[in-house]
Amino acid sequence: MLTGDLAKLGRIGSELDSLADVPRVAGELACERIGALIQIEFDAGVDSYGTPWQPLAEATLKRGRHAPPLTDTRQLRDSLLVYPLPAGPGVRVTIGTAEHPAGPHQDGWSGPQGSGPARPMLPTGEMPIAWASAIEDATVDAVIGKLRER
Repeated sequence: MLTGDLAKLGRIGSELDSLADVPRVAGELACERIGALIQIEFDAGVDSYGTPWQPLAEATLKRGRHAPPLTDTRQLRDSLLVYPLPAGPGVRVTIGTAEHPAGPHQDGWSGPQGSGPARPMLPTGEMPIAWASAIEDATVDAVIGKLRER
């Protein structure tokens, strides 16, 4: 025989149902926050872990470019897209265009016109602390928001 306050059980069940939308909401919040973090990295001239990018070469500075690297034309930073994956929890980050690919800057490059150091815009190893915090905070905020809607 089942005993207890079935009305409370029903309220708990409906609150749990409201949490079904948390991954979508958290994904959208995480996208906004990760996008903002990447823009801050461009402003500061650092990678996702806070390590400064290699400074511009003297010859590059003489051609009129300014520190921090990768910021004068805004082509890379303006190509940044951070969006939730449609099939479930997750975030996709893309940067660069066909005319201005990010890969050579992310990994470094060498070719007939010379070479350049890596200036990673995206993580190269484990999840950066700031990104992990942004995702965790987005999830907590999504749960709190959904429970407040009830």
